Amino acid sequence: MGLESSSLNKLIQPEQRLITLTGAGGKTSLSHWLGSLLKANRKRVITTTTTKILPPSRGHIVLKADGPDFINRVRTAFTAVSGITVARDYDPDSGKLLGISRETVSELLDAELADVILVEGDGAARKPLKAPAGHEPVIPVESDLCIGVMGIDAVYRTMSKGCVHRSEIFSAVSGTKTGDVIRPRHLIRLAESRMGLFKGSPAGCAKAVFLNKTDSPGGMELAAEFTRLLARTNWTATGSPDIKWFAGSVHNREIFTLPQIIPALSPEQIMQPAFS
Repeated sequence: MGLESSSLNKLIQPEQRLITLTGAGGKTSLSHWLGSLLKANRKRVITTTTTKILPPSRGHIVLKADGPDFINRVRTAFTAVSGITVARDYDPDSGKLLGISRETVSELLDAELADVILVEGDGAARKPLKAPAGHEPVIPVESDLCIGVMGIDAVYRTMSKGCVHRSEIFSAVSGTKTGDVIRPRHLIRLAESRMGLFKGSPAGCAKAVFLNKTDSPGGMELAAEFTRLLARTNWTATGSPDIKWFAGSVHNREIFTLPQIIPALSPEQIMQPAFS
């Protein structure tokens, strides 16, 4: 996977060591993809969660519940592999790995075992959109970058519990009602709201939105619609110029930047490839 570092840095800056993913519509898949890209760039990567995740289909897993000397067991694992998944325990009833605490994330960061730690900080019940409840997301305080994920395939679907996790909260944040058509502006509100995608992100933490599933029918046209809307947004009024926007498809291994200011761009210039 011959990935140029400059391409990966469009989303992740070299100095960003702790990256938390929130939202819905492909967080786990994106985390696995970013992990593989970083490992291909000779980075040691820890993948973990502060909630629950399905175990990876392959790879080394270290469970804190398996015994003492957790940090040393992670260090030892890195002598054999460059990517490790860590969790508190495995729950046989749900088939998921249980998340570690913010304090354990801090221990891993302080021990400098990995070049990058990827944290899944939100659950979404496999739905394309999610608004966080009061206790969500769980974002480590040292996070350098928070990536908010949304499934672009939710746009122009009916707002319902079947499409949106915690739909009642999404309704309050986005201004929609059950039965309304979900439009791009509703996803932009979810990203911009203090109660939305980046709720609880620490001061100084960079923010990036990733609109996943542009490989779905009409997905690329929807991404272009987002670009046009973002270009018209009054960033001074919303106070959100610090949010970078990306779209793409984890399935197809491609990601595009969405320019926030696009004076007279041609259709082929609207989305610029970041990496694929």
